[in-house]
Amino acid sequence: MIKFSEYIKQKRTEVGLTQDDLSELMEVSLNTVQNWESGRTSIKKERLSKLAEVLKVDYSELEAVFYDDGENYPNFPFFMFNDEQINIINTLRLTPELKEFIMLLRIYNADNWNMASQKRMEWYEGIMSSLRKIPFKYTEDKGVFKVYEFGLQVDRFFKYVPPAFCFEMIRANPNTNFDIRKLDKKEILKWMDYRVFHESYRRGYGSNPYGSYYGELSRTIANFTEETVKSSYNSSYYSDLYRDTELYQVVSNASNRNTTYQLTEKGKQFKEWCKDIY
Repeated sequence: MIKFSEYIKQKRTEVGLTQDDLSELMEVSLNTVQNWESGRTSIKKERLSKLAEVLKVDYSELEAVFYDDGENYPNFPFFMFNDEQINIINTLRLTPELKEFIMLLRIYNADNWNMASQKRMEWYEGIMSSLRKIPFKYTEDKGVFKVYEFGLQVDRFFKYVPPAFCFEMIRANPNTNFDIRKLDKKEILKWMDYRVFHESYRRGYGSNPYGSYYGELSRTIANFTEETVKSSYNSSYYSDLYRDTELYQVVSNASNRNTTYQLTEKGKQFKEWCKDIY
């Protein structure tokens, strides 16, 4: 990941601004801009929205780089996702403040939350309706515009991190930032089991109906050498197990009852990634 200081300089150059121009547009001193670009100081989060506007970049992209700041995520299998999906994954984070907000939603919409493990919540398609149940004191303290913004952020977050899984992660670590890329590998596999980028999930059918899809897949791939499967029984199992992945290929059909499977390059990467899980 690129460092935030380098990112500012890169985007400033791309839009044809000098450091003087940026300082004037951001209403800060030239020295402040120079400090941002050298990495000596960091911009305040409250200024990110204005900076995104000035640099003509998407706010979520700017925010992602701001929080990452060149950090690597050795546990996350980025090779399993395309560029568009990775851009979304890089935004899947929650601050303790947003976790508290989600807990309020959970408490004051408890009936719907209790159904979360079985199906989409009734308010999933329009989370703003659930805000009406949040105590007025909370909205008064935070400010109505901030609560509205929280609602938008959580609504988008729940499209890619199922509420039941999110609640489990919040209970485990309530006072730290949540970042999907920083979870341990078994937790990442749990999230992957929901297959949130698949059409079936987008239509509201929930997670894999066959159980722990990636959990089972990871165990199989971790121990994979070369599999010859009798088509009369096991091939249907393998077809289900490897469905919607690019981890294996059929090498040959030696007979009517045997199919030989071999790992692709991505499959080999997944096997390497899985080796220290079990």
